[in-house]
Amino acid sequence: MNWQSQLTQLILNYYRENTAELEQLNLLRQCKLTRRWRSLRIECHTASTALALRDLSELIREPIAQLRIARHIKFLVKGDLVATVPVQSCKPLMPPLDARGNDADLLL
Repeated sequence: MNWQSQLTQLILNYYRENTAELEQLNLLRQCKLTRRWRSLRIECHTASTALALRDLSELIREPIAQLRIARHIKFLVKGDLVATVPVQSCKPLMPPLDARGNDADLLL
């Protein structure tokens, strides 16, 4: 049975229309993704897979940041931490207060 976690499917579906990036992320299918304590944990079988995914962390980070799933992405091999990547919001949800227009004149 070819079962994938919902987190894996979520990331792959985010890039379903961009085949080049989707091909790069096929390594995710070899790993187990879980979420715990505001961290996305990517458990890989080999260090080379974990390091390759770490290099692709920008692609993994974007859907995770937009959906606010985690604050950190941790790459692990057999339970040992290989790398940690912070997840930062790709685009601000609201413009800064200075950039907003003054709506007080609309009330007059």
